[in-house]
Amino acid sequence: MAYKIIYKTGISFISNATTLVEAKREAVEHAGYGFGSIAILQGDGDDDSFTDPVAVKFEHDEEWIEP
Repeated sequence: MAYKIIYKTGISFISNATTLVEAKREAVEHAGYGFGSIAILQGDGDDDSFTDPVAVKFEHDEEWIEP
């Protein structure tokens, strides 16, 4: 399983994480000031396999939302 991290600013990358917890940590570590929001998608590693977000975080919120 792979995780894709997408910031509202348009920057995205495929995470090296093997769990959602690790992906959340990595997403926050790489977020710059003014990132707006972060969405984490789950898939097999190619761009067509990623699903709807499995976790979302807004810049001014402390908690992740898992829809």
